[in-house]
Amino acid sequence: MAEITLRTDLAELARLAAFVEQFADEAALAVAVAFQLNLVLDELVTNSIDYGHAEATRGSATIHLRLERVADVVEVDLIDEGLAFDPRTLPEPNLDAPLAERPIGGLGIHLVRRYVDEFDYRREGGRNHIRLRKRLNAAAP
Repeated sequence: MAEITLRTDLAELARLAAFVEQFADEAALAVAVAFQLNLVLDELVTNSIDYGHAEATRGSATIHLRLERVADVVEVDLIDEGLAFDPRTLPEPNLDAPLAERPIGGLGIHLVRRYVDEFDYRREGGRNHIRLRKRLNAAAP
């Protein structure tokens, strides 16, 4: 198991990437799985920083992340102090629409849904709790 607490500052994304890379090495994850995990976590952390916190609180609030490999599953718990928001409620983007007609946003959460097997959310104690599970033996998308 590995844990890290990040400040709500986009500069922390470099620490996040290094943390995920170290976890992937220690957990003997395939390169493709490590890439997907990093992409998913970068998206969720970036969204938390950009949309979950007022400009005045950025940098002072925290995001706690726990990663654990349990047999052939990677479990992720991400807890932030941001505004209540269940990312699962976002509609799927229309990927067939011309690029100029697509609304901005939504593609990151689409990638999260694509690269994980379970995506749960709850609001508890004034915090957002996101739990992800990725099966390591699942076929790659």
